[in-house]
Amino acid sequence: MKFSTFHLFQTPPGVPDDQIILQEVELMKYVEDLGFDAVWVGEHHFRGEGVAASVPVLLSAVAGATKRIRVGPAVSCLPLTDPLRNAEDYATLDVISGGRLNFGVGLGNRAGESLVWGIPFTEMRERFN
Repeated sequence: MKFSTFHLFQTPPGVPDDQIILQEVELMKYVEDLGFDAVWVGEHHFRGEGVAASVPVLLSAVAGATKRIRVGPAVSCLPLTDPLRNAEDYATLDVISGGRLNFGVGLGNRAGESLVWGIPFTEMRERFN
């Protein structure tokens, strides 16, 4: 059996985003010390659920500061990204991490996030497929 932690980068009122990001990165480093097998980061944009918009960048920081723990997006919202750019970003992360990438994909579940990108939520499934 393997154990992981899931991170949303939730933002309590009055706490600056940069503080949350740095705290979560430190927490994920500590998770390795505790013996967990992996960390997963939920991709969300424009606050609300959290401030983890650039998941490959965040996970690269974690991978560079750890030795063993696996890292992964939970999930990479495919309809919101260019597929080639997404593939390049995560392939680079896999190299940086020494092959420790777990890769989870999904279509997203927040209409407010897709609309900011100019994508009607009703198109998300088709874009994902």
